[in-house]
Amino acid sequence: MKLIFLHGLGQSAESWEEVQALLADYPSEILELFPSGVESYQEAKKRVAKHLSEENQPFVLIGLSLGATLALELSSYDLPNLQGLVLSGCPLKLAGNILFKIQLMIFKLLPKSFFEKQGADKTLMVGVSEEMKTLDLTQIAQNCHYPSLLICGSKDLPNLISMRKLYQLLPQARFQIIPDGPHTLNTDKPKEFAEKTRSFLEM
Repeated sequence: MKLIFLHGLGQSAESWEEVQALLADYPSEILELFPSGVESYQEAKKRVAKHLSEENQPFVLIGLSLGATLALELSSYDLPNLQGLVLSGCPLKLAGNILFKIQLMIFKLLPKSFFEKQGADKTLMVGVSEEMKTLDLTQIAQNCHYPSLLICGSKDLPNLISMRKLYQLLPQARFQIIPDGPHTLNTDKPKEFAEKTRSFLEM
């Protein structure tokens, strides 16, 4: 089984390298969602969907945050070799979400230098967040027939609520909480994340 990793907004492919190393006995690939710099979520989705449709071996999509959103959306596409999903900190519905609106407002007010210090691009962060403000994956989740593992950090409170709702919607889901885990589990709790992913893969 091949593992294909999708990173979060503000991250890069590098953010999955520790988890990838801990699961090195599985063939894997980390996709860079925005390789050409500033582009849209829709463009990234189209490019990744094409790549996955051409994958010639069975694979599991592993995504965090924006990457988890993308993985869940792509589960509704015709991807013959997709076998399962591992979703971490996945927002289910951002349409009408007050906290997300506040976050977007803060993104717009912060200077470019704030994002650059974290290796992120303000234009990309704001642009993609604008696209995501109407997100509602409820119907896609209800229709998703793939075995799925949901992982969330205990400190990632906004997404814990979302992930619990997602757990209720997905027909074939398991839900794991990582104690003291923040939102960015792939970089902050890679060992724990890899262990839970391995248990799921070996079922």
